[in-house]
Amino acid sequence: MGAFLVFLLLSFTALGLSLDEAINLAVEKHPLIKQEKAFLQYQKYDYYTTFGNFFPAFGVNYTYSRYNRIEPEDYFSRGVSFRFDWTVYNSGQNIILNRVKKALYRSKQFGFQETVLDLVFQVKKTYYQVCADREIVKVRQTQLKAAETIYKMAEKKLKLGLVTKADYLQAKVRYETVRYQLETAVNNYKKSVAQLNSLIGMPLDWETEVEEGLLDRIGKERLIPFQQIEKLAFKRPVFNQYRKELKAAQLQVLQTKLSYTPSVFMSFSLNRDYNSLYRTKDSYTITRIGLSWTIFDGLQRYYSYLASKEKTRYYRHQIRELERQIKLNLYRYYLDLQSAYRNLQVARTLLQEAEQNYKQALGEYRVGKGDIISLVSAESSLAGARETLVQSLLTIALTKAMLEREIGVKHLPQEGN
Repeated sequence: MGAFLVFLLLSFTALGLSLDEAINLAVEKHPLIKQEKAFLQYQKYDYYTTFGNFFPAFGVNYTYSRYNRIEPEDYFSRGVSFRFDWTVYNSGQNIILNRVKKALYRSKQFGFQETVLDLVFQVKKTYYQVCADREIVKVRQTQLKAAETIYKMAEKKLKLGLVTKADYLQAKVRYETVRYQLETAVNNYKKSVAQLNSLIGMPLDWETEVEEGLLDRIGKERLIPFQQIEKLAFKRPVFNQYRKELKAAQLQVLQTKLSYTPSVFMSFSLNRDYNSLYRTKDSYTITRIGLSWTIFDGLQRYYSYLASKEKTRYYRHQIRELERQIKLNLYRYYLDLQSAYRNLQVARTLLQEAEQNYKQALGEYRVGKGDIISLVSAESSLAGARETLVQSLLTIALTKAMLEREIGVKHLPQEGN
């Protein structure tokens, strides 16, 4: 197992950990999932315990008594009894309890699926952030090279007396600023990787590599129509979870009604007793069949009935409110995604213009036609345009992840599928 883990870690470093692999690792290793699985097992066994109420109970009792200093002699007695008890009908409570526990267990199963979807969303969000932070590091590295080129060019021109010291200092300040920004970007990237490692069960300082070009691929995807997304959302596990809770509440209404009916029970016992004083052996059986009926207990059962009725109304309104919230959130995310795609086109156009502007400013400065302020400004604008493009791609990826979470799927279906 240890060798396999080492191989797995090395393969992640060499080939890059895919998003699906990260999700699978998180679902397998995250403590929250294990915790929820344990609680799910608890509820299953708790549901199974209710089946015992339908079976009779069988037991054995043995007693031994010793009597000393009693005239005319000391003596003892002993007895053994075999007892059979069975509640044949308990005002329907056993049946309803079994069905309520089953509904709650099924509700927890769907709730567990929602917990998995929450974790999947967290992994996606962190994974996309790692991708973006890595691209920002690359942008800053490219930015540093450009700033260093400008700085050395200004330094050389200063020595030749072609520029003022102010130009040289301007280039140097820009160079040092970019070095600082690069260090910040590297630190942010390491923190994002550590957060991803925490989710997937890896050492925090492990240099996990993620997919190359994932944000670009996501930026090229196209969405299905909103109406199709809306239909998918209403199949989320949480709806089944709430429906099972509603069913449990409806069963509790029936439970309060059945409490007005009588209970029927029966018992049978076989008893054998022996007394040493009288040398008697007694053997006898007792058979009982009884009916218990609570005719009046104040208004407790009546108010229990009213409370359970209100509980069913609560769950019905909860489902309607959930539908309303999801529909609104989906529409908002969908609008955000459309806006993010438009902003992506603007960011790409801005990058093209910034690249042309930088090339023009760099060429003019080399031949002595341009000034350092224009060049530094053009380089800064180019770096900003690159970061804007990365941020635009990240916004699309995160908004899609929120849509997927709201719908309750791991991946959005693509147009034409």
